[in-house]
Amino acid sequence: MNRPLVSVVIETVTAREDGAAGPLADDLAATLDALGRQTYPQELIEPIVVIDGEVADADAAELRRRYPLVKFVNSPASNYFAAKNAGASAAAGDIVALLDSDCVPQAGWLEALLAPFVPGVAAVGGRTRYAGGSWTALTFSIPDFAYTLAEENGVASGFVINNVAFRREVLLAHPFEARIRRDGGCYLLFHQLSAEGARVLTEPRAVVEHALDVRGLGFARKHFKRGYDGVTVYRLDGGGVLRGTRLFRRLGPAALVPITGRRIVIDWLRLLRHRRQLGVPAVAVPYFGAVAVVTRLIELAGGLASVVTPGSPSPES
Repeated sequence: MNRPLVSVVIETVTAREDGAAGPLADDLAATLDALGRQTYPQELIEPIVVIDGEVADADAAELRRRYPLVKFVNSPASNYFAAKNAGASAAAGDIVALLDSDCVPQAGWLEALLAPFVPGVAAVGGRTRYAGGSWTALTFSIPDFAYTLAEENGVASGFVINNVAFRREVLLAHPFEARIRRDGGCYLLFHQLSAEGARVLTEPRAVVEHALDVRGLGFARKHFKRGYDGVTVYRLDGGGVLRGTRLFRRLGPAALVPITGRRIVIDWLRLLRHRRQLGVPAVAVPYFGAVAVVTRLIELAGGLASVVTPGSPSPES
């Protein structure tokens, strides 16, 4: 079997912004150690850590000392999407897998993620869930990650870039929009690829566990920021590949209300059609339907806040 070299890109932005307050090398340890336990041949894995501009020199030096076999790359900006782009540019592998620094892949993750890469497949997304089997983990996993599903014949409804692999030439030809602060770049890229007819699949067996922190109002802040960045995504969607972009250009901020309503309906339909894939018991569908409403309303509030904030990016900026 002819297996490709795969470059696994891990950025430091997530660990630095969302991780623990300890040394950065400690925050990345679970991710890098799990990469060393993959069933995919280790000699065909090129680990790449992208160090963003806000990482202290001492932290960067400690990372290099502790992980001498990792390729380290500097990002030109302290931006999540710029870091992903920098890693892809430095990659030697035919396949580039993207993994966040607060995510821990299961041992068979890479093996499963690469299996669907037959000719004509541009990208494959995996299954991300919050760690643990608790009801709390499931509650937050559904709106945060789970609506990126396998539709008919494994075709993806989307992907999240803490757990996705691309053919390197595809990612180099379609870099992430680095003017987006943090959220929505994967949504935009998925629809750009879909508009060009690229085949993107979902592989549910490629499982990554995301760190779960429910202290304070973290969940609400996360979705508020998603809505805030979502307006930036519409403004930067120069090709008009998103359905919401056309409505936003026509109606302005008023478009955010029908866009939110449509997203709630789509969430409900996916809950009803794919609850088994989502891991949602039939009796809990109304509960998760209510969670979807709350989540989308928080995002609506973030979007409205973005509209009145000066200095938001535009396609010309």
